[in-house]
Amino acid sequence: MSADYRSWEEREAAAEKTRAEAARIAAEADAARTTAAQAAEAGAAKTATDLLAEQVKQAGLQKKLNAVKESAKDEKDQLKERRREASADSGTGFKRLVNTAVVLGLLAALPAQMSYFLRLHKKGEEDAGTAWVLGPIPIFLELLAWVGVLGTRWAHRKGLPRWPFWILTAGLASIAGYINLAHGTDEYGMVAGVALAATSVIGPVLAEVRDFLEGRAAADTRSLEQRAAEKAVAKRQAKADRAMKKINKAEDKRRKKLFKLEFDEYERIIVAHPTGAISRKAAWQQAWDNIHLLPIATTADTLAGREDARAAINTVLSNVDRTPESEAVERLLAEIFRPDGGDSGPSQKPAGGSPKGGAGGGSQARRPTDPKSSGALGRKGKQASGRTAGKTPMRPLEATHLDAVRKLAEALGDIDRLSARKVREVIGGGSNEYAVRLRDAVKAELATD
Repeated sequence: MSADYRSWEEREAAAEKTRAEAARIAAEADAARTTAAQAAEAGAAKTATDLLAEQVKQAGLQKKLNAVKESAKDEKDQLKERRREASADSGTGFKRLVNTAVVLGLLAALPAQMSYFLRLHKKGEEDAGTAWVLGPIPIFLELLAWVGVLGTRWAHRKGLPRWPFWILTAGLASIAGYINLAHGTDEYGMVAGVALAATSVIGPVLAEVRDFLEGRAAADTRSLEQRAAEKAVAKRQAKADRAMKKINKAEDKRRKKLFKLEFDEYERIIVAHPTGAISRKAAWQQAWDNIHLLPIATTADTLAGREDARAAINTVLSNVDRTPESEAVERLLAEIFRPDGGDSGPSQKPAGGSPKGGAGGGSQARRPTDPKSSGALGRKGKQASGRTAGKTPMRPLEATHLDAVRKLAEALGDIDRLSARKVREVIGGGSNEYAVRLRDAVKAELATD
């Protein structure tokens, strides 16, 4: 038997092994192909992702670039606007037009005058040729007007009066204008003559106007908004002043009609003081004090009328055994405990009618007879208290009150007529003890005098 003879089982095992190896190789090849495909797909996805990220980045950069361009454009527009505002505020356009008009005027006036003067000749002389000796005259005439213009500018810089140079400019420009008018009318007609005269006059006039406006602009450093705001404020103030002037005029008319004597004194005080040194209110107060020695709207007659009314009230109250103080307390109690018939206050009403008569035309209250009824100072079931108010602490006498009481004593004419009640009236109320001390102090002063 040969040495390399193999049995069927051996050959089958070898074939199976070969097939298994082939299957393994095929599986590895498939896995490699799959891995390669996946790697290719991953690479393609990464490439697409990187491309998309790059596009996003470029879009962001483009957006920022556009924003920078827009910002630069806005800044450029704002710069142009500021330049336009500065140019308009400084009058650059006006100055340029003035300079252009001056140059054009000289270009029009000089040739016309040169043509006129160079063709002049002596009387009776024929074919004399060009009068070169007269050539400087047109230049001299045109420069004359500018002497005044430059003089005005120099005077302004030095703070000197400018009106003499204005007169000089007007006179010298008029000479050149008249010459142009005369020879222009003779040679070209009236329209041309007037136009030539204007070329010699308008230029210097415009230059003077420009210098005047520049001087005013240099003195006024306010902006356009500030000038507009101040103008509006001044307009409102002028309107308010006109309204107040109208009110004061109507007030003076009524005062003159009702208080002629006081108004004459008021006008005398206003005229005696320098303008604006005293106000209308202070002048009227002083005039009233000079005439009446009393507060405004108070006279001796009004004081006498008030005292008469007070005496009438006291008469009525004395008939029912009341005083002004007790009447005030009763009114206060009536406000606190309203007579509504309930438990919250007195329900008993004054019995019977009130008899007619009494000073001042008032009615007299019936004197209560039932001790349990509501009296002048007491409620039901209570006795009236002898004291009407708490004791006021001692306080120093005020100078203004002393002055008012002195004026009252002078108005009454007799210190004996000066009572504590009148003192309280003139000082606007207060305790009786304070009024008595005021009265005694003024009496002592007047008695000493």
